[in-house]
Amino acid sequence: MKQRLKQAGDRATQTRNAVATRLRAAGAVSRATATTIAFDAGEAKLIDRMIAFGAVKETPEGARWLDERRFVDFRKEGLASVLGYLALAGFAAAGALAATG
Repeated sequence: MKQRLKQAGDRATQTRNAVATRLRAAGAVSRATATTIAFDAGEAKLIDRMIAFGAVKETPEGARWLDERRFVDFRKEGLASVLGYLALAGFAAAGALAATG
């Protein structure tokens, strides 16, 4: 279970970093430089989460840009979630061992 959580966390990190890299490469780092970029289905889900968090901003016309300060906070929140899941898995494993022991 720990391995699956780690792999899921790695994929999420890679996708998050890929989205940020694409926005930066397009120069979309402010409202004035916002742009429209097509994202695949997996990235689109993440973009929706990033918009809800404020890490990616969207104009009424649908152009997007990366808010670097909020992106740092978004990364920290993602790490906290992964660590929380790992801790939960660890407690579950310890409980299972204690119950059988």
